[in-house]
Amino acid sequence: MKFPFYIAQRYLKSKSGNNIINIVTILACLGVVAGTMALFIVLSVFSGIKSYSAQMLQSNTPDIRIYPSKGKTFAVSSDFLKKLEQSPSNIRYAKVLEERAFFKNGEKEEIAYIKGVDSVFNKVVPIDSLMILGNWFASESKNTCIVSYQLYRQLDLNIFTDRLDTYVPKAGKGYISNPKNAFREVFPQVIGVLSSPNEEDKKYIYAPLQLTQNLLDKQKNEVSYVDVKVADLKQLNSVVLFLQKQLPDYRILKNEEINSSFYKILNSEKLIAYLVSLLVVVMVLSNTSGTIIMVIVDKKENIKTLLNIGASLKSVRRIFALYGFLLNLFGMFFGLLLGGFLVWIQLHFELIMITPNIAYPVGFEWQNVILVCCTIVTFGALASLLASGRISKRFVKKH
Repeated sequence: MKFPFYIAQRYLKSKSGNNIINIVTILACLGVVAGTMALFIVLSVFSGIKSYSAQMLQSNTPDIRIYPSKGKTFAVSSDFLKKLEQSPSNIRYAKVLEERAFFKNGEKEEIAYIKGVDSVFNKVVPIDSLMILGNWFASESKNTCIVSYQLYRQLDLNIFTDRLDTYVPKAGKGYISNPKNAFREVFPQVIGVLSSPNEEDKKYIYAPLQLTQNLLDKQKNEVSYVDVKVADLKQLNSVVLFLQKQLPDYRILKNEEINSSFYKILNSEKLIAYLVSLLVVVMVLSNTSGTIIMVIVDKKENIKTLLNIGASLKSVRRIFALYGFLLNLFGMFFGLLLGGFLVWIQLHFELIMITPNIAYPVGFEWQNVILVCCTIVTFGALASLLASGRISKRFVKKH
């Protein structure tokens, strides 16, 4: 292998007597540089979008959520809380009761979700950071609510002055004899409006937990789920494993699993973008294959000489396969350097902006570097092998 490698790197370093070969070789190398750079930047952009979206979702999604394995609600017992507080990392938790409800303000009507939260909910999920009007619940609040901006507009509400008519059907069987007695109702005062980037969160109205329990005719300790905030996110997985072991009758979901549909869409878009970029890279590497064939034709006399002095046909093929491989490796190295430099510039100087205050998100991840390297090396090696395979005894004799 030392002999083919030695000849291949000599061919790569030395200039050909034919200027066209030199120009084509340079263009092929620049093509690999551009393809590598483009692929890396595309992957870095999606990494940035994922990180940016994750930061946005942290404002309305907990680190961990505990659901009942059966049914819509469960009772938070003292034993449950005791196991929760034995977590290997410091945690905070909040109780939440959620249900679909009918909302009315004058002639405006909407069906959305009422989410009853306890007094420490905003310490577990920093939802109050999304407030655009009013304030979050005070600890003594009992008959108040906070609405999403979308519902605020749809119901034509006025903050601090309007009370929101809220209805849910009473549980029971049989026919309804009097429609007025078919619903449980509360009339909380609107004290705040929040704007969430999460589409799912635009259909929620937040209210104190006790008010929601009374509306839904639930027990004082009955909730839909418990949200958990982990102090040290490095211990998130260990906390999840601990809770799964201590609370086997409950479903324990991490942030990514709660927003699984969002991450699936984002990963699908990244895969599609990668495949499109890969198509460009394959086209670029096909030029490398053509360049190798031109070099083979240019070096036909050298090939005859190598065969005459005892080199095997397999060794000669290896020479040009390694020539193409080194050419792709050289282009990949500089492509990654340029791509990494552009990503670094965007991260530190924010040259490209989405809005005057928000820079286009990018993120540097080593897994992107590894993926780009594997892609270029794999397809580059395949292109080089296919091109070098054109060398045969018939080819040598013909030329």
